[in-house]
Amino acid sequence: MTCEGASGGGLVTATVNGQFEVVRVRIDKSVVDPNDVGMLEDLVAAAINAAAAKVRETSKEKMAQVMGPMAGLPGMPGF
Repeated sequence: MTCEGASGGGLVTATVNGQFEVVRVRIDKSVVDPNDVGMLEDLVAAAINAAAAKVRETSKEKMAQVMGPMAGLPGMPGF
């Protein structure tokens, strides 16, 4: 499973797998400004965090499908 997150209106995207490893980062050259590296760093971090959030949500949804009526019971992982 992989999920993609974006920032800067899609100018920076990151793909994260189910083990929360970053597998790809794409940066549009229009956001590369040597005089403002901090902005690019923030955009990359935001894209990675968005992708990680999607992985967490997707994992939770898939676990709920597998667990069925047991979902939500105290002590069950991911709930």
